Amino acid sequence: MKVLKRGRRQKGWSIKATCTGSGNGLGGCGATLLVEQDDLFETSNTDMKGETDYYATFQCMECGVLTD
Repeated sequence: MKVLKRGRRQKGWSIKATCTGSGNGLGGCGATLLVEQDDLFETSNTDMKGETDYYATFQCMECGVLTD
């Protein structure tokens, strides 16, 4: 195999995702993003019973909206 054109260095895994604002009041712009492992951070929500749910969240670089 030969490399015809070098790509950028990959850091960890990545996934194609859409900015939807899901879990954060919606309002996403619909941009298609390549979200890398380092782009994710943890958010949480505690309900009335005191139970906490944790989410992997990213911030859209186009509109700034958070998506879980």
